[in-house]
This record gives sequence, structure tokens and C-alpha cells, in this order.
Amino acid sequence: MVAMQQVKNAPKDGHTLAVVTNAHMVWNPYVFPKLSYDPATDLVPVSPISVIPMALAVNPKLPAQSVAELFALAKQSPGKLNYASSGNGSPPHVLFEMLRDQAGANIVHVPFKTGTDALTSVVAGDVQIYLAGTSLVEPMVKDHRLRVLAVSPKVPAAAFAGAPTLESQGFPGYESAVWLGLVATAGTPPAVIKRLNDEVGKALKDAAMQQAMVGHGALPYHATPEAFAHRIAAERGTWGPAIRRLGIQPN
Repeated sequence: MVAMQQVKNAPKDGHTLAVVTNAHMVWNPYVFPKLSYDPATDLVPVSPISVIPMALAVNPKLPAQSVAELFALAKQSPGKLNYASSGNGSPPHVLFEMLRDQAGANIVHVPFKTGTDALTSVVAGDVQIYLAGTSLVEPMVKDHRLRVLAVSPKVPAAAFAGAPTLESQGFPGYESAVWLGLVATAGTPPAVIKRLNDEVGKALKDAAMQQAMVGHGALPYHATPEAFAHRIAAERGTWGPAIRRLGIQPN
């Protein structure tokens, strides 16, 4: 919020930008009752940068070999299973709440201060489930300290080669659910926004840049400022009511 406030109050010249996720631009107004910025009026979309693939992983001791088995187990013992997140309102929290709701399963949320804390707890077996970025869980999947049940979307990393997508398991809408993008101060001239967008597009076409991004668990993603703004607005219409219905709050 501090960072978004700085961009909000910056000169309208395109020299101050913020790297954001859909949490900043879509979810936060529905999660935080007193948000210090309005993403719809204080910030202007410049360009998306990447999609962050997610992996649904569990502690190996949990007797579930698939997404279907996981939710069947949860329904057999309502409220007995738990899942970790990197904090209330974070992508792992919001996405798993949506997933849990679609499956009709009662699974308890255990929020942590950071993704690393959440990951450590799942590996230790204190918490059983974690929906997190593939790059975060990949080392633990490789050495079998975690079992991955599904990914979204499909990723080239060998550790996830045998994992189905959430869509193929009957849960559409998660294929590019978490993304990174650039925003500027509202009122920045359109010509400046276009120039920034063009330069991002050129950078994302660079082979070394693409390789580096994929190596860090990100899939390059570029679109025009108009298309990016349209996506953000559409996601507010889709995710906002669901977040309110589920009662996702910061505390």
C-alpha cells in the first residue's frame, strides 16, 4: 500500500512506475476496507509483464494422489485439512478459497507472514496444502518433500511434467490467474504510456529475457495498455463479487 501511495502521488510523467499483481489492481479493494489508493482512478495500466504459474502441492504424507482425491478426503472429514497462504488477501489465499468453494470442501486457512514461512510449514507437515508459484515449490517437488497435484497453466519445468492442469481437473479460470504488470500514475500522457508499453514489448521479445523469466517461474506476457486495462476491469467484475461472497478479509 505504501508503494501504491507513492505512485499515486508521483508526477504524471511516467518516471515512477510500480510492478503490480492482480492483488493490487483487482482484489485489494474487495479485501481491505480502508485502502489508501483506488486502482481504478489513481493508477493507469501500462503493460502486463508475465503470468505466474501456480502449483497445488501437498505434504507427501497426505493420502491424496490427485485433485479429486484431495477434495474427496476433505469432504470425508470437513474442517480437518488445512492450507497455507502467504497472508490474508494474498494470491494463494484468494485462489485457494475460490478453488475450495468450487469444490464444495471445508478446508481451514492458515495464513503466514511470507510465502517461505508457509512453504516451510507445509514441508514440515504442520499444514497440509499450499497453492503457490511453481518457482517457489519446485525445489521441494524435485526432492519429493512436496507432491504436486496440479499446475495452472502448464509449465516447461521438468518437475511438473506429469502434473495435470487445474482446468483439466474440472476447475477452469486459473490458467493465467496470477500476473505481473506495470502501472503508472493516473493522468500520465497516453503517448508516454504507449512508449513505455512498446519498450516492455521489445524487452519481452528478447531471447535472454524470456529464458531468464521462464527460469524464475514466469511466462512472458505482453498486451497493449488498452487490452491490459480491459482485462483488469473484467477481472474486477468476476473476482470482486466472489471475494465479497467468500468474506475474505485482511485479519
